[in-house]
Amino acid sequence: MNSLIQNFEDKKMPVLAKRNFMIFQVLANSVADSKAILVSLLGILGCTQSVFGEIPEGYLGTRPAGMGGAFTAVANDESSFFTNPAGISRIRKARSRKGVHLTLFPNGTVGFNSGASNLYTTLKSATGTDVAEAIAAANIVSDKPFYVRGASFPAILFEGGKNFPVGVGFVGNSISKIYIDKDLPTDARIVSVTDAGGAIGFAFTNFENRLNLGISIRPTYRYAYEDTVPTSELKESTALAKRMKQSSNSGFGLGIDAGLMFTLADFWFPTLGLAIRNLPTGCQTDYLNPFTEERQSVCGTVYSSKDGNPDALSNVDPMDLRVGFSISPRIAREFGVRFAADLHNLYLTSGTTYYGLPGIDSGKLIHGGIEFFSGNPLEQSGFSARIGASQGFVSYGASFHAPFFHLEFASYGVDVSDKATKVEDRRYLGTAGFAF
Repeated sequence: MNSLIQNFEDKKMPVLAKRNFMIFQVLANSVADSKAILVSLLGILGCTQSVFGEIPEGYLGTRPAGMGGAFTAVANDESSFFTNPAGISRIRKARSRKGVHLTLFPNGTVGFNSGASNLYTTLKSATGTDVAEAIAAANIVSDKPFYVRGASFPAILFEGGKNFPVGVGFVGNSISKIYIDKDLPTDARIVSVTDAGGAIGFAFTNFENRLNLGISIRPTYRYAYEDTVPTSELKESTALAKRMKQSSNSGFGLGIDAGLMFTLADFWFPTLGLAIRNLPTGCQTDYLNPFTEERQSVCGTVYSSKDGNPDALSNVDPMDLRVGFSISPRIAREFGVRFAADLHNLYLTSGTTYYGLPGIDSGKLIHGGIEFFSGNPLEQSGFSARIGASQGFVSYGASFHAPFFHLEFASYGVDVSDKATKVEDRRYLGTAGFAF
């Protein structure tokens, strides 16, 4: 890992590695009632086999991750920029949006998985050319990657006009994964993607904040390396830096997301959500779809990459059509519970051109979550806890929002298998920052 970080530093590329007793009582009384619902969600999510590995996650917020990704009809925090821009207008009440109404800094996120320490320890203890032997003898699960993430999203939100909230932020997101099969310990597949850019969000809402429309524009510079290297080079920073320099992709892309949210009535606040992530700004005609194992014309956010690997998945972020529904029954006057369900990665097609990514197993498209919260269901809560399910795996998390500080944590599972049998990679995210 130290070698990888040094490689990026040598190239001067940005690596960004670096929310009361009562509600717990309510949670305890409510978990039993929610257990059957969660079991049902898991049954639905696990009813089909998921194949051909991991879906690119992009900028994943900590709170959405804890809800199993079911956030399209929930979005009411800064994650709205990346999940459903309509939620930008739900971060504050209409009567509270006067001038600058929220500043977040540095709003940093760190992530890692359960296998990260194993591989790091193995590489650290190995010397010279015995890296492959050390990996073969170590407690490393085949097909599970070493995973680390560093991200930051400092942002400011202000009122651009009556019922017209605007948000501007800097986006930095770096994800590195190393895949090593114990049956072939001499080879390591590296996937390292660093994004740096901005996000500008506009939302339109009625005064009651029931109907929301939003758009997020994300100019992004991407530096990515995706290739297989000898495992011995994981400790040889000079050789690895040279290889990455020769085979890396770098270029600019313009991501555009749009969304809608509509809350029907006061009774339990049933909300419908619709979002289109990565509206097509281009198409890659020979995209090697890992789910269909075919070359197809796939549209979305295309990066003007130069040199490097022409088959790198990071060359395009496919369009992602999402629909969601949430409902928030009240448990007590000050506490409520929210149930949410989403469908992600839906796509459209025109002839042989795909607006989105076809071939993803249906079990990976369904997301569900339950969130316990204090306060108004249409606003951010001072404290909230959640549990969800995605790809057949449980997720969970909590958030604490104080007047000048926020803290979030989440754990979620990702299917990383390229076969019919699922393989869970358990990942953890933590986000912290100041809020004014």
